[in-house]
Amino acid sequence: MISAKQRQQVQSQMQRDESKVVNIVLCDDRQVAGEIDKATHQGLFLTDGSYYSYADIREINGL
Repeated sequence: MISAKQRQQVQSQMQRDESKVVNIVLCDDRQVAGEIDKATHQGLFLTDGSYYSYADIREINGL
């Protein structure tokens, strides 16, 4: 699970006009990359329609 600090970084990233492309490392060691469409208090939605819960995310790179 990612920290509250990383969640805040995601929220800050969403408010910038720059790219929101990130690499997400999941708890099962899978990695996915994509552009963040929306960040909620429960997880991230990517522009391809996929959703990742914060509980399933170990690390977010590219913030």
